[in-house]
Amino acid sequence: MLKPRHVTVLAAAVVVAVLATPTVMTQTDPVVPTPAGAWFGIARSCTPGGRFPNPPGTVNESICREACGGGKCPAATFPVDEVAMTPTFFADGRVIATDHLSLFDSHPSSVGKWEAAGKAVIDGKEYQRFQATILWLLPRSPQDVDPRNPQGLFLGVGHPRFVFYLDPANPDVVQGYIQPFIFSMTDNFGQIILQPNTPYPAADPIPPLPSVCDPTAKSSNPYCAGTLMFVLRRLQAK
Repeated sequence: MLKPRHVTVLAAAVVVAVLATPTVMTQTDPVVPTPAGAWFGIARSCTPGGRFPNPPGTVNESICREACGGGKCPAATFPVDEVAMTPTFFADGRVIATDHLSLFDSHPSSVGKWEAAGKAVIDGKEYQRFQATILWLLPRSPQDVDPRNPQGLFLGVGHPRFVFYLDPANPDVVQGYIQPFIFSMTDNFGQIILQPNTPYPAADPIPPLPSVCDPTAKSSNPYCAGTLMFVLRRLQAK
């Protein structure tokens, strides 16, 4: 049995051996940039509805073709020609976003989730591809509120397809597209219409979105108002 004096000597020898062992540096993979952070940018219709043309240099047609199956996107029916927005992507996958349309219809900020979605080659260049889902509550237009139920202000939700591309060589600028689908959930009295014998709305925003955004299908529910292309820049702490 080792005596305390021997244990002390042995421990000291182990420490010396560890300190004398050279450190082996291993090759690590380069850090892949992520969209985590706060961003500002402007979205504009890929194909404006006819009121105003897009300013030169503001819309990347290659992104629009990526959004619309390789062809020209149908003309948008979105109520404005440009949308300023400030999304924040958190490292844990959450998204909070707001846009300047809230100044008009008082809709609250959007909440959602983002995730990596592989890679994409656009104009011969490889990008990291990301997709997100966000939801915001939509109010009914004042003229559509039934006077018998003045509290019936709720119309439904906006739930867009939100896809963006990050260039690892320039990670503080991303390009992408958004296709806003409008889910009208309530009747003329402002009550939510449900699926039979369930607590779920008949116009349900939780399942995957329709694969095609068709602004000409005006009677569809959800209704897609068109495809908007955006450029975002990451906010810096300075």
